[in-house]
Amino acid sequence: MKHERIIEIVTYVMVFLAMWVISPWIGKRLDHLYYPYPRLFSDSLLLLLVSGVIAILGFGLTMWTIVVFKSIGKGTPNPKVPPTELVISGPYKYSRNPMAFGGFLFLLGEAGIYQSPSLAGLTVLFAVILYLNTVYVEEPQLRKRFGQPYERYCETVPRFLPNLFGHGK
Repeated sequence: MKHERIIEIVTYVMVFLAMWVISPWIGKRLDHLYYPYPRLFSDSLLLLLVSGVIAILGFGLTMWTIVVFKSIGKGTPNPKVPPTELVISGPYKYSRNPMAFGGFLFLLGEAGIYQSPSLAGLTVLFAVILYLNTVYVEEPQLRKRFGQPYERYCETVPRFLPNLFGHGK
């Protein structure tokens, strides 16, 4: 039990650091190799505002999914301490992977805020890796763990892009 609590805390700290510190640092470091943009943030106020809104929406969605995982699923985003209950409410009513969608939005917003082509590229790479992990690792594991209820859920809720109307794929 104590071991799981430590994993949980480390997971939350790592999610926060990955989103707010590590991803922009990597993006800007890579940018300096070929895109010597002299400022930390974009000069465009419109780009900053739009990107900031996208990043905040992505961060909010990611945090919401983590809360739902903990409160309803009785677990964490970490595969070592996964939810023990199938989570199909909250943002999971509209997308089977709203956490991934939130992370994608956050990275996309950061790429605009920092005017970072490298971070934009990392955002695309993040999406590809998440897609492959979802299809070939997560979904088979969830089918095995939750069986028919998960199958029914897959039939009615889209994999990534939210179904804001709540019915059909």
